[in-house]
Amino acid sequence: MTSSDLWDEETAERYDEVSAEMFQPAVLDPAVDFLASLAGAGPALEFAIGTGRVAIPLPARGVPVSGIELSQPMVDQLRRKVSADELPVAIGDMTTVRVPGRFSLVYVVWNSIGNLRTQDEQVRCFRNAARHLAPGGPLRHRVVGAGHPALPAGAGGGAVRRHRPPSRLRHP
Repeated sequence: MTSSDLWDEETAERYDEVSAEMFQPAVLDPAVDFLASLAGAGPALEFAIGTGRVAIPLPARGVPVSGIELSQPMVDQLRRKVSADELPVAIGDMTTVRVPGRFSLVYVVWNSIGNLRTQDEQVRCFRNAARHLAPGGPLRHRVVGAGHPALPAGAGGGAVRRHRPPSRLRHP
């Protein structure tokens, strides 16, 4: 099973309802405010944009948003809320898909990084984020939102391979 199999039409149709707690203002507003403060006046790019929970409110705070999404059914749900002119989305894998332009902020939220099953995929995702960021200047941010799963007793995380720090990521 791949991530695209998981995010099928049936799942996409009920996603907002099943995730209703994440749409509550007490949860959503602080996240959107934080991202808007990082983006400043620059545009933002959301990896795994889904149905637009975070991306849709950002333009009201002055941040233009584009997205990348693997699942066409999730984008179909987003399109019920906003047009492609208002919020452009490229269909494809966040580890490789490129969208036009440079961004002051690239972000992935609510455990979507977990859709990348290997550490190598996650590193490719961060490299792709770096390729999208505007070079130079003070507004160069990558944000990842993820929960911290409880590890079973005795699982020291020893199987995780270490990679060089993000400073190694360079603009092309």
